[in-house]
Amino acid sequence: MSATGFVIPTAPQFDFQRTVLSHGWLMLPPFTWDGECGALGYTYETAAGNVLQLRIRGAQEGVQAQLSDSAPITASLEAELRGAVGRMLNIDWDLSAFYTAMRAHQGYDWLETERRGRILIAPSLWEDLAKVLLTTNCSWSQTVNMCQQLCLLGAPHPKIEGCHAFPKPTRVATMDFAQFAASVRAGYRSAYLYELAAKIAKGDIDLGAWLQLDSAALFKAVKSLKGFGDYAAGTIARMYGHFDHIAIDTACHTMFAQRHNGGVKGSVDDIKAHYQRFGEWRGLVMWMDIMRHYED
Repeated sequence: MSATGFVIPTAPQFDFQRTVLSHGWLMLPPFTWDGECGALGYTYETAAGNVLQLRIRGAQEGVQAQLSDSAPITASLEAELRGAVGRMLNIDWDLSAFYTAMRAHQGYDWLETERRGRILIAPSLWEDLAKVLLTTNCSWSQTVNMCQQLCLLGAPHPKIEGCHAFPKPTRVATMDFAQFAASVRAGYRSAYLYELAAKIAKGDIDLGAWLQLDSAALFKAVKSLKGFGDYAAGTIARMYGHFDHIAIDTACHTMFAQRHNGGVKGSVDDIKAHYQRFGEWRGLVMWMDIMRHYED
């Protein structure tokens, strides 16, 4: 690659477009998605505080990432960006055991043949936590609007007007709460999000350490946050490679009724009982069912 881009090799089981389309995050800034040319955009604030516009595409040799403004990439910056892109696309996930397990379940051969199973996430757990909080108890259109307002608080791109990186916790924590709440217009969620940012900024919460937790410990840690219940904790766990929890929301109820329950809404217990047969993979199977349902 040139000095303005690089390629990350991927395993044969990896599919770029399936991964990008695996999650509604592609509709939330600072992500953008150009379906015509299959390019994922992301406005990224580096550790040094520079705001860059990444353009990521699938390539024969792996995943290709470039800077849209053709800015040069130093060795240290390339290492940082490689880590960010790898996390966003969960490139390091090995889904071999998942595919092997699913061969025992009739009607799920499409997971392996279509190389599904990876989930698009943000490059930071902070951003994922914030966005999951903004999906609770509201419509998707409200989530999109709240995320757009929140992202306007982030550092701006120096050349692209209206383009902002996701705000760092320190940026949120240093704002006056009334100003923050008025800007994001997230209702009761504003206080929870502001408190989370303040705790991270002060070092009371070490999200880097959370990435090393096992499934049960991560689920418990997320649930300890104000505003985060079973749905939010299960969603975060799934996004970070722990699939033994079922995160049930309206989308899950809708999918389950139409695909598995004859059009009748099932209870939470009904849904959990249905997916119990998939063991440690139940949360991932449920999510893939949801995404397949909305594609259909």
